[in-house]
Amino acid sequence: MSSFVSFLISAEQQRRVRTALWVLSFVLLFAMTMLLVFRDLRQGMGNEVARAMESVTRARSASTQTLGVMKEELTADICSDAYISQLRRVAFLPDGINELFYFENGRILCSANNGRLETPQMLEMADIPATDDMPTLWIDRDLGLLGLPGMRGIFAVDGNFGLVLPMSKPARVSTDALDMQVVIHANDGRYWPIGGTNGLYAQAVAEKTGPFGLIESGLTDVQCDLGGLNCIAARAAPTYVIERGAPMLALGALVSAILATWLSGRACQLLAHRWSFEQRFLRQLKAGQGLECAYQPLYGLDDDRIVGCEVLARWRDVDGAMVFPDRFIPLVEKHRLTMPFTANIVAHAYADLLAIMAPGQRLQVNFNIFPQDLNAALLLEIFAPFLMPDSAFDLVIEIVETGAIDLSTAQAEIEQLRRYGARIYIDDFGSGYSSMHTLAGLSVDGVKLDRSFAMAPEGSVMANMLDHAIDLVQAAGRKVVVEGVESAVCLARLKNTGKVDIAQGYYISRPLNPPAFAHFLAEEERFGDKPTRLVA
Repeated sequence: MSSFVSFLISAEQQRRVRTALWVLSFVLLFAMTMLLVFRDLRQGMGNEVARAMESVTRARSASTQTLGVMKEELTADICSDAYISQLRRVAFLPDGINELFYFENGRILCSANNGRLETPQMLEMADIPATDDMPTLWIDRDLGLLGLPGMRGIFAVDGNFGLVLPMSKPARVSTDALDMQVVIHANDGRYWPIGGTNGLYAQAVAEKTGPFGLIESGLTDVQCDLGGLNCIAARAAPTYVIERGAPMLALGALVSAILATWLSGRACQLLAHRWSFEQRFLRQLKAGQGLECAYQPLYGLDDDRIVGCEVLARWRDVDGAMVFPDRFIPLVEKHRLTMPFTANIVAHAYADLLAIMAPGQRLQVNFNIFPQDLNAALLLEIFAPFLMPDSAFDLVIEIVETGAIDLSTAQAEIEQLRRYGARIYIDDFGSGYSSMHTLAGLSVDGVKLDRSFAMAPEGSVMANMLDHAIDLVQAAGRKVVVEGVESAVCLARLKNTGKVDIAQGYYISRPLNPPAFAHFLAEEERFGDKPTRLVA
């Protein structure tokens, strides 16, 4: 999951993601277009087959009507000259019928073209017996016995009256790109091809399993008449697909490309929004996930020992990367989540520190709060574990000056917090426009000088102002905490003033995760009055 999210949130991969989404969108859209085109093609082919079936149905209807006329109009003596004359008059009526004949006891006695046969012609066993609405059929038989050598046809007999139908192709359709085959189908599953492309019906029935009748050789369709006697199989050649489908596919490809561009862009926007740093952080924060605490030791200059730590917030991103406060604190303030954020950090810190504290050990624990959250009732509830009578912690709340403070309101809240055992510090003194005003107006316990004083180059204006700032804070009766201590020279200078209570900085220790902080405290106990970092 983390590698996938890392891929999505990486700026370097955004172009690839967009391209991949475009390709995916285009493929899906064009596939839908192809399905619609093929459905349209099959519908068009079905219409062509239906027209061809009409010609077959007309021939069947004509044969049925002809047999009915024969029963009514053939009144002369059987196979007499008058009978043959009547037979020939009837033969002029139907379309597509080759021959009419008289049939008795399985033999043809006379026909319209041949008159009385010198030798009656026997028809062997019929292929399809008669039903209520269908005559007896002999299919694909040699017509030589009726004087038509080399020709084959279908014999249909109703009672004593019979006719011959040709074995022919289906009626021509509007395109030559369709192959067809007509078969006569028996109820027992047997069938006889009577015209068209050889083997097409068997192939169509066997292979017509894909969507919309797609098979390897193209589109197929099979239609039968209502009685199921005549069936037509059709197959569209590639030229039919190109002829009918190419313009639609070309238009579909263009529309798919345009829609894919829009969809991929929109999808990238949604992905970018969902997996933006801001959205990832807010989701994790609301779920109580991702936040971690780091602990930077506080060094007491009075007795040269670690007296506590400042709790610093960190956030582990979904890809495992550690994120520092300068990226997510503005988001906490922007979305007005400062109080839930503080509560989350306090809960994490209490669990971490309680797990690593040695028996009998006592620590000062400093937390930063936002000035807008200076509400004693809420803060006392959040910090309750650290303020219990048997707590091994001395709680210090540092007010970060990220905005102007209403001194009268703040003073009342500070007094209530102090009554319950919390100590209050002003953080980053010297960096805010109201720091002097705040120091004079609030009964805080201590002041933490901004790191820019201690980290300033020797001899610079800021470095020279450090002593004045220390004097100012001490004169106000507040404890002095200096952060940004990054060298032995700086630490010695602060100690020599005799006015600094606590030092904090990378020379003493970087912020540590819980196991590293536990090890740091253990090393301090081992070496006695100074932590390992400061042992010469």
